[in-house]
Amino acid sequence: MSNHIRLPGERVEQLRMIAEAKSKTISEVIGDYVRSEIEAGTIPASIPGVDVAKSEDGIKIVAGDMELFIPMGEGPTVAEVLASAGSFTSKDTERKKRWIEEVKDLSGIEVKRAGNGIKLVSPITKKEYPLNLDVATDLANMIGEAAK
Repeated sequence: MSNHIRLPGERVEQLRMIAEAKSKTISEVIGDYVRSEIEAGTIPASIPGVDVAKSEDGIKIVAGDMELFIPMGEGPTVAEVLASAGSFTSKDTERKKRWIEEVKDLSGIEVKRAGNGIKLVSPITKKEYPLNLDVATDLANMIGEAAK
């Protein structure tokens, strides 16, 4: 889910300069900042609107009206695969396409392309949940923690 934030033009230019210096997008720079605040303990390591819960036999993910269940033994693989999504850039369309095809084979989770992101698809209800690639990395971290 995307949103628009109004910032002074000078601040936008500073963000653009930081992004250029780091060969990243402004969105990636902001994502890095958010993750640094998670690591500092300022905010919890969660994604608003997404619940990842561990049970005896697996990991349940609820995001909006989309639900997924990952058998516990597959949790680390799903986390690793989703974490790799964060390495894509907007120019990696072919690489992203191959990755999406491999995700279902490796994890059983259906994933669709969605602009500069992905959509997770519930295998039961076929409900979809869009995720920016940067946020998919955060979800991977949550799944990895639940799999421990």
